[in-house]
Amino acid sequence: MKSLNFIKMHGLGNDFVIFNSTEKKLHDPKFIKKISDRKTGIGCDLVVITKNSDTEYCDIYAKFINSDGTTAEVCGNALRCLGKELFKLKQKKHLVIETEKRVIDIEDYGNGNICVDMGKPKYVCNSIPLSSENNNNKISFDLEYLEIGYALNLGNPHLIFFVEQLNRNLLEKNSKEIENSEFFPEGINISIVKIINKQLVKIMTHERGVGVTQACGSAACASVLIAKEKNHVTDKVCVEMTGGKLNIEITSNNNVLMIGTAKKVFEGIIDIKNGK
Repeated sequence: MKSLNFIKMHGLGNDFVIFNSTEKKLHDPKFIKKISDRKTGIGCDLVVITKNSDTEYCDIYAKFINSDGTTAEVCGNALRCLGKELFKLKQKKHLVIETEKRVIDIEDYGNGNICVDMGKPKYVCNSIPLSSENNNNKISFDLEYLEIGYALNLGNPHLIFFVEQLNRNLLEKNSKEIENSEFFPEGINISIVKIINKQLVKIMTHERGVGVTQACGSAACASVLIAKEKNHVTDKVCVEMTGGKLNIEITSNNNVLMIGTAKKVFEGIIDIKNGK
């Protein structure tokens, strides 16, 4: 029997199975689906695979794979979970994580709060990426619920809609219709945002390759960025999601900081030969 150790963690209900391994089978989409299955596997929204970084100034390399086997460029909630474990393991208060696209700073703010620097947003169509002839990240949709969306990339692609009421059923329905369109060649995370006041918004996100999740860290950041551009909020905002709250800050140089907690659920061992 060939087995691997894993950790199950969550950030506001957005849950992950984390492996520190170079095992090739972990990159097999079929095996990822087995691990992610909530009835026959461990169960998670996303699998995180870490290994030693080849870059001297990085603490670790991390890869993120959605429950359907597709790759995610970054995951803010998963990064907080990694931070929580690595702060203890490496006896550090500051970490640098290497990902597929870039390096990310994580800092221990104390009292269980972890800050992830999500970087700067990108709005150019080929950076999202977005298939659009007019090179405009504002897109109109003729749908029952979602009408005008604002696209951007914050490590991964996001589409933001402002609504009067959060409706999960309509979000799921319209998200599937948008996913089937030709606008987003690499898929898209779709969020609905309700503005409560200048310092508080409520959001719900349909994540690419997963579906509606209890929380999405990068979507919280993307929602605040667009809301700030529309003058709906200030540069420090509490984002309320089904799984809980995150504090989002936009710095003077337009970097986005995500601050919140992370929880370990359990540790275990999986038989990777049989996927059990």
